[in-house]
Amino acid sequence: MNSDNNNYTSLALTLELISISAPYQELYINKFPTMEENALSFSVDPGCSCKSKLIEHFKQNTKEVEELNKTFLENHPNEINLKEFLLNIEITNVAGKLFKIDKTEEAYSDFVQNMKEDKWAFRHMSVTADDQHYTIFFA
Repeated sequence: MNSDNNNYTSLALTLELISISAPYQELYINKFPTMEENALSFSVDPGCSCKSKLIEHFKQNTKEVEELNKTFLENHPNEINLKEFLLNIEITNVAGKLFKIDKTEEAYSDFVQNMKEDKWAFRHMSVTADDQHYTIFFA
């Protein structure tokens, strides 16, 4: 697993634990008191603007947060089902791939639904079209 995937997993784990585990939330706030308001807000509303602050904090303090996560999981192994969690955050990297679909609303809708269901990851998407098809490139 590369560093980007490790960071993605660690960040996702941190956010998940903040939102589902009172013991983790308390430990996180004790370790990072300046993040108390953001952690408490996020645990109530995961869609809040505080999420971006938690993400930025993670990026600036990755090693410290990862160490906190490791210690927490060692001391509270039943606080989260890691196998289930990893399955839920698994992504499909489609960078470097192209797809050709019929030029219909239904085909496009099905394509977008597949992207969501399979949690496609990519940095950029380009679309070209001919009379009957869309060709979609991912980078």
